[in-house]
Amino acid sequence: MVIGPSSSRLVTASSVFVQQVQVTDIDRKGVFLYSFSEKPELSSETNWSSSNYLIIGSYSRKGFSFWLNKGSRIKLRLEAQTKTLNQIEIVTIKGEKRFETLLPKLTTSTNTLVPNEPINGKEAEFIIEEDDKYYLDIINTNSRSIIMTLNLNVSSKMYDISKANDKCSTRTGSCQLRLLFPSTHYVILTTPNNGDLGGWYLELSFVARVVTYIAILGFITIIILIIIKYLGTCDAENTTTDTAVEEINETHPILPEKPSRYTYGTVEDDEESVASSSSEELYDAKLCVICYDDQRNCFFVPCGHCATCYDCAQRIMEGESKVCPICRRLIHKVRRLFSS
Repeated sequence: MVIGPSSSRLVTASSVFVQQVQVTDIDRKGVFLYSFSEKPELSSETNWSSSNYLIIGSYSRKGFSFWLNKGSRIKLRLEAQTKTLNQIEIVTIKGEKRFETLLPKLTTSTNTLVPNEPINGKEAEFIIEEDDKYYLDIINTNSRSIIMTLNLNVSSKMYDISKANDKCSTRTGSCQLRLLFPSTHYVILTTPNNGDLGGWYLELSFVARVVTYIAILGFITIIILIIIKYLGTCDAENTTTDTAVEEINETHPILPEKPSRYTYGTVEDDEESVASSSSEELYDAKLCVICYDDQRNCFFVPCGHCATCYDCAQRIMEGESKVCPICRRLIHKVRRLFSS
């Protein structure tokens, strides 16, 4: 973080997620850190000035960085040889990534966009309209180096620190402010009024409140588990609904019924017709599967099926196929059965 002299910068931190705010001043210039429970007012104003000799090479530039709040003013005067002043440009750039050039407010005339040019000096004034980082840039468009005097006067808007809850200083290197849970805190970072333009490089860091992040992670995990369980329950209910439950009573058979098959010698007329008794049912009924009139009184060798009467068996043996009507195996012999 880059900040200039006599600056006041507001930082908002939630104590739910941030446990501690820490600032480190490498040069130990005495930066102060203030903590507030309510947002302070931007009601104070301080003035500081600086005078420096500058040497700017040909076609080069020299700049300074500041943090300024809304309502602040920058006034500057450059003194150099008259013939070189026309080749000096003064601009102010706002922000770090989005650069916006601010036009200066002239000290004597409001009808021109060029700073005043007296015999031996050039003056300009800038008005700050937004809290941000600003870069004051002096550009030399001359083919020769220029030696000049920079007189800078800054009127800086500051936050009121009289109602601060806690504060610390970086005179010993670094300072920390612990934030009380669970309210939002406003932290003000201020620098002393010493007119030093050499650059203020600070390290501002936030120490996370680990317990909060662990609780958030656990909550998300629980939500995911609940969703997974709910989806599993819905799938189980759908499966139960689609499965028909068969009621078992006293008349329910212990063994399942065998599926019926079409009998030998029958033809299915269509898909909706009812099939006739299977060959196994005819076999159990002791009727010939060919004539359906006489009792079965023979069997075939070698398959051993007893499916026809003796007369029908002889007709099979006298025919060309000579196969069993049950298993379709070749019949070698027919044996008669005698019942007592």
